[in-house]
Amino acid sequence: MYPKLVIDLKKLQGNLDAVAEITKDRGGCSLMIVTKGLCADPEMAGLVARDPKVDYMADSRVKNLASYADMARANGKKTVLLRIPMHDEVEGVIQYADISFNSELSTIRLLNEEAGRVGKVHDIVLMIDLGDLREGFWDPEELIACAVMIENELPHLRLMGVGVNLSCYGSIMPEVRNMQGLVSLAADVEKAIGRQLAYISGGGSTSAYMVWNGQMPFRMNFLRLGELILVGQTAGFAPGDDETHKDVFTLKAE
Repeated sequence: MYPKLVIDLKKLQGNLDAVAEITKDRGGCSLMIVTKGLCADPEMAGLVARDPKVDYMADSRVKNLASYADMARANGKKTVLLRIPMHDEVEGVIQYADISFNSELSTIRLLNEEAGRVGKVHDIVLMIDLGDLREGFWDPEELIACAVMIENELPHLRLMGVGVNLSCYGSIMPEVRNMQGLVSLAADVEKAIGRQLAYISGGGSTSAYMVWNGQMPFRMNFLRLGELILVGQTAGFAPGDDETHKDVFTLKAE
């Protein structure tokens, strides 16, 4: 049957190994693999779940997380929802995501209520907008106030970190200045809540070149990587052909 997409799992594993070497061995970052580009395909998701180098599996769709959450957790991975959930998804978020990225107060309160209802503590990463305009608080003071609220008023949520999205809607590329700005914001949040954050998440695959070049600021420890693993390159960053495979996927047609 045509057309069909042929996926080379050995080359996918090779890219996973190469990215782990870049981010974990060189950069000291956790390895979070974004599965939305896989559409949570069972074979590819299974490959990621079984890889001991992977720390987190992340997606923008709750239904994708639901399809592999048990498998991921059984292999020691945490699951992550990468976008603000809709209100009618809150129950699924608490059930299938260990961590979610948020910047909407009404949603955060609903997550706290649902987590309390089922006796869980759900981890939150607060997003700031640094020019790309895809998501996040525009006002750093508003983000800090939200962080203090989570810390002091929402007992079923745990503030784990801050993050940013870049090179998406507005094509703002990661660079030392905006990454350092995120680290500075994290320091302000830590001062306000009186403790250190676990995560500072400086973007996705397009941020990996900064780790590669030794430019990533200290404390940046949480990248979300999908494109770099799937196609072996991303905007502004293409490792050599001897380092990553650019032909994991082959589209065949008559």
